[in-house]
Amino acid sequence: MLSIIVHAQSLRWLFPAAAMLSAAPIHITAWAAARFLSLPLPRRVYRAVDDALYSTYQRYVLFFMHCYTGAQIYTYGDAEESQDSKENAVFICNHQSTMDWVVANIVALQHQNLGHVRYVIKDGLKYFPLYGFYFKQHDCIFVRRGQFSKTSMEKQVKRMAERNEPVWMVIFPEGTRFNPSNPQMIQRSRMLAEKKGVSPTEHVLPPKLGALQVCLEHLRDHVTVIYDVTIAFSDTVNDSGVRLEAPGMPEFLMQSSPEIHLNIEKINIAEVPVDGEKMQNWLDQQFRKKDRLLSHFYSTDKDKAGRFPGERSRLPITLSQTLPAALFYNGFLVLMMTTPATRSLYWKISLFGTVLGCVWMSFRSQA
Repeated sequence: MLSIIVHAQSLRWLFPAAAMLSAAPIHITAWAAARFLSLPLPRRVYRAVDDALYSTYQRYVLFFMHCYTGAQIYTYGDAEESQDSKENAVFICNHQSTMDWVVANIVALQHQNLGHVRYVIKDGLKYFPLYGFYFKQHDCIFVRRGQFSKTSMEKQVKRMAERNEPVWMVIFPEGTRFNPSNPQMIQRSRMLAEKKGVSPTEHVLPPKLGALQVCLEHLRDHVTVIYDVTIAFSDTVNDSGVRLEAPGMPEFLMQSSPEIHLNIEKINIAEVPVDGEKMQNWLDQQFRKKDRLLSHFYSTDKDKAGRFPGERSRLPITLSQTLPAALFYNGFLVLMMTTPATRSLYWKISLFGTVLGCVWMSFRSQA
């Protein structure tokens, strides 16, 4: 009996994962209808509808990531003063797992900017069934790891500025996830620090300037602030004080009442240097600050461990913010499953949408 309970617990992530993936054909159908119907209308109409659809789907994701898990979210730093502000922004954070996407959505939701989120994401995700194609339509920017094309990204960012559309640009400057269980990654980080003549960091990787520099060069008059967020998760250090790998979305869904800790620093865009070398130095210092915050969080000192310095407050995500989205997608999914004809349509959308989306994406340029 105990083994059955343990096995059932290990599969706890399957239901929400299946539900979120099952909603993709419904979402892409709603997007396609909005795109077609808005063709004769000004672009701002389509963009407003698409942002609303994106916000609805991400609220559905948060329904599971917060309500299903019972997650507790704690904020520190400038969190209180920056809530409910609707300004255009660039969001940067330390990158540890797929949960970092969810964290960006959580912060954007509190600023009433969830629909305006645009990600700079790795090129391989463009072939993710249905999602990759949609992310491109939502003006997310795909970049090749190790083959960053500044020219390609500039074209996309310039269009955002020219259209004067609301934007929350999410960037992971490290370029890859920090994994304390990967000794090769840690060694490369140390070697790079030695090459620069600086002390190595323990909890973050050296940040790359590329995507952030392009955004700040072309969106400096469009965005007003940078939100620099340091993320830490509960239960990611063992009894000996050794840091463990951060949970991905499946692992997070299996936890009971996990905690997410966010130190939020709000930075006026005017405070960020314009010169490339000075901007890189500024970014390096921001990540050294993150390293100190994370050293505090993972300290063996009981007075420091498991929290960031300073006062903290609990960030609520209410059912009123997420339940309507869950009812919308689940309701349509039930309708699609009621008759043989609608079931057939659902699977055709899934299959042909995936194939056509991948073909379309294979001909699109990336940054």
